[in-house]
Amino acid sequence: MAKQDKKEKPTLVAEPPKAFEPMRAARMLPSFGHLLGSIEPAAYKVPSMMSMVEKRVLFNLARKHYSGEGVIIDAGIFLGGSTVCFGEGIRANAHARAIKRAWDKPVIAFEKAIIGNRMPEFFDRNNVTGMGAPGESFADALRENIAAVADLVDLRIGDIMETARGVDHPVEILFLDVLKLPDISKFMIRQFFTRLIPGVSIVVHQDYFYELLPYIMTDQEFFRDYFTFIGEACSTALFLCTKAIPLEAIEQLEAGLSADEQERLVSIALQRSTDPARRFMVALAKTRLINQLQGEDAAYDYLCHVRREFPEQATSPLPRLRQALQAVEKLCAGGR
Repeated sequence: MAKQDKKEKPTLVAEPPKAFEPMRAARMLPSFGHLLGSIEPAAYKVPSMMSMVEKRVLFNLARKHYSGEGVIIDAGIFLGGSTVCFGEGIRANAHARAIKRAWDKPVIAFEKAIIGNRMPEFFDRNNVTGMGAPGESFADALRENIAAVADLVDLRIGDIMETARGVDHPVEILFLDVLKLPDISKFMIRQFFTRLIPGVSIVVHQDYFYELLPYIMTDQEFFRDYFTFIGEACSTALFLCTKAIPLEAIEQLEAGLSADEQERLVSIALQRSTDPARRFMVALAKTRLINQLQGEDAAYDYLCHVRREFPEQATSPLPRLRQALQAVEKLCAGGR
């Protein structure tokens, strides 16, 4: 039997060293540096909007951090890139057999699987063919992409605010790339934050350093007393749950935050990163929030402050930074 269980050691690869790139570099607390380790080729073959370094983090979360004490919630998987990273990471985990005994399918993956208006551009850019038109389902392609790890995955297709109801397992890794609306953010917090395991569970926000979704920052930072920020990779931020989150705290968030409190929480988020480019993106998110809460005049005043505080980023030729700034300038145009 021992010979049957034995498997060849997987071939792992790492990206070659590169010069520092704004928004691309990664940093982890020393005790979590292993999350930036090598990755098995099978884990990154699925086309994804994630960078290679983000895939490495997910793979190593499943390979080196995951113990099977809870499940992995993989929320917003698109074509299955994150799911394959988690699945292949579990296969490479030294405790893979024990994990499989604890959970028949340790990864619970959620995806609406409907082609959005901007997805065809991604498909063309990445040579993804046969995907259909906006409004059509890509569920079949998704299932094919994750076939190699399907035995580890409970795949749930549909609106996550329906498909995630009733999941009551403890959660060890909570990957969130589905928080595209404030209501979804609040739903996921109510559904899963009380199920996090203190000292073990890691929340992975794929859109944390993303200027269009400031509520992700305010919602997460509202629970700052229950988490430690442990690292960043591209637009992703990782938080370790340090103590149990009571339902009463979630109810306080759901009751609503004052404008001053929301701005304060985004200011806390702005201090998380050591990368000026990421801080610049959070500052643009704060500008958008001020526009929403106080109007164009106040937003324009803050944008002027942002330009002064981030002169290199505000004049950067990098498309990601330039386009983000131009969009916010257009939003604040009436305040001039």
